[in-house]
Amino acid sequence: DRKRLRRNLPRDSDLRRLRYLGIDEVAVRRGQRYLTTVVDLERGRVVYVGEGRRTDSLEPFIRRLKRLGVELKAVAVDMWKPFAKAVRRHYRRLPLVYDVFHILADYSRTLNEIRVDQYTRLHGSFSRLIKGSRYLLLRGQETLSLPARQKLDLLLRINRPLSLAYILKEDLRRLWTLPSVLQAAAFLADWIAKALSSSIAPLRRFARKLRRHADGILNHFLFPISNARTEGINNQIKVIKRKAFGYRDL
Repeated sequence: DRKRLRRNLPRDSDLRRLRYLGIDEVAVRRGQRYLTTVVDLERGRVVYVGEGRRTDSLEPFIRRLKRLGVELKAVAVDMWKPFAKAVRRHYRRLPLVYDVFHILADYSRTLNEIRVDQYTRLHGSFSRLIKGSRYLLLRGQETLSLPARQKLDLLLRINRPLSLAYILKEDLRRLWTLPSVLQAAAFLADWIAKALSSSIAPLRRFARKLRRHADGILNHFLFPISNARTEGINNQIKVIKRKAFGYRDL
């Protein structure tokens, strides 16, 4: 198995063809144990795996690409600082494209944080309605049944913070459908201003995070790549890991 794995490792000639990379982490053990996965987004091939999700988990590979003279066009990443830091050390001007799915998932966590906070503040029938609303708030409105939409409408009418956070969630999803980077930049600036003008602390915190990463978000309109392929491969890794239950060799 080790010999076969070594034979299948990418050679220098393979790496020199790289243009677009996807970088993401996958959990492999309990207790915050991760692997960093790098995928060639054009060919759907894993080209590197590093232990952990730190800067030094990724940097040896990026350093190797630089030494080989690989001319990357863009890299899809989430907003995890160590990955960006590793890339920036060797490719200072390389466009980072912050992945749309990670951004929306991050906002879903923010929305759920607001929901939990509202639940702890309220009592009686209102709190019971909020308790069972996680699915309603996080799913796209177009996927809900009529009874679910009616329940959601009631919830949004009686709770202003959740209503504002939900409206901004649906609004944020529109960003990646816009036809140009200029329209997207204006839309994003307006969205951030709306979120910052609220009195909801998690929402303001998320807006400040988007403002810090605005360039990488807007790079999507110049380089329309995402980590969807990387996520798919990471799911395959999880299946392999389950099948290999009992083996101790990572």
